[in-house]
Amino acid sequence: MGTTPVLSARQERIVEILRATPTITTVELAQRLGVSGETVRRDLAALADEGVVEKFHGGVSLHRAVQESPFQLRLRSNVGAKRRLARAVSALLPDGASLVLDNSSTACFVAEALAERRGLTVATPSLEVARTLAQSGDRHSVMLPGGTLRSADMTLAGANALRFAGQLHPDFFIASVAALNPRGGCLDFDPFEVEFKQAVAPHAGTVMVVADASKFYAPGLITSLAWADVQVLVVDRPLPEDLARATTHLRVVVADDAEA
Repeated sequence: MGTTPVLSARQERIVEILRATPTITTVELAQRLGVSGETVRRDLAALADEGVVEKFHGGVSLHRAVQESPFQLRLRSNVGAKRRLARAVSALLPDGASLVLDNSSTACFVAEALAERRGLTVATPSLEVARTLAQSGDRHSVMLPGGTLRSADMTLAGANALRFAGQLHPDFFIASVAALNPRGGCLDFDPFEVEFKQAVAPHAGTVMVVADASKFYAPGLITSLAWADVQVLVVDRPLPEDLARATTHLRVVVADDAEA
């Protein structure tokens, strides 16, 4: 698939259905589209020629190359909450600040919210975050580390990226995590993301963790940041009682309140 195929409206609808339903029979697809089986088969043949779908006996699935990665799915989940969080974070940052944004989907929304700000210096291991910031022109200075590109989430990872992280002394480190745990603190799964956070946090003026309510009691494996490492927690809902007790020493900002 050297170029992006041009699809008809019905073919785009077929792709949408397959994103939600990984495999489906041609009969079911025809029924959902309200067209004949012959029409669906013509569309599927065209999509297969473009490498968009894979046909099997009696059915079809989305080609592996165009299926959304877990990171792309996270970009499409809890969008309203992430945008509220991002606006709240932007309101907390002074002009001219230096900051590190991690490689989370939430960081992409923060970068989007910073588009109208000026004079920030931003370091990030995420090409997606850097791309979003670059769309605002020369408003900000953006720094990327060296490293090995992880295509699944467009992150520059590895030893060089961690070495870069350990040399940074930002005014703010803005990070999202997989889970908030009363005893374990901020939890993650990915070893690089844990090491990156632990490399940046000790040298940051303020460590700001940003999490929507789905992270309350979500599963997590490794403590990336202990509560003692964090100064500000930005959430979109009031904390449950035990999380509130664990974070009494933090400045807790509820996004809706921050926007009022």
